[in-house]
Amino acid sequence: MSGFERFMKINKLPRKNAFYPATASLRDENGAPLQWEIRPLTTREAEAIRFDCTSCVRGEGGMQTVLSSDFVPRLCAEAVVCPDLRDAALQDSYGVYTPQDLLLELLDSPGEFNALAAFVREQSGLDVTVSRLTEEAKN
Repeated sequence: MSGFERFMKINKLPRKNAFYPATASLRDENGAPLQWEIRPLTTREAEAIRFDCTSCVRGEGGMQTVLSSDFVPRLCAEAVVCPDLRDAALQDSYGVYTPQDLLLELLDSPGEFNALAAFVREQSGLDVTVSRLTEEAKN
């Protein structure tokens, strides 16, 4: 296989979904926290959400870009496979109308939400640093 062929899509390893107990307040019949299914986001998906959540505002120093506070909830809501945050009955049971609002209701503890956000960032490769990549390349 030539060096060029190694980069063909057929040779690309698929990224797998992971399971995460996002909240202690929702449990199964045995009392264990429910496992949520989380999928890794693609670069295109993360960039589209960032673009949607970015606005330009005029400030004292000229134009500034501002990332809205909805960015992280939208990023997380897009990554959650199960529970289905788009399910109308589930949204109705919490009195909300968007996946990110449902997520904030399901995870009403800021610590649980922050932990899920960190997990989503890790699964999607959003927390990758140059030093970490260098260390992984050495191994």
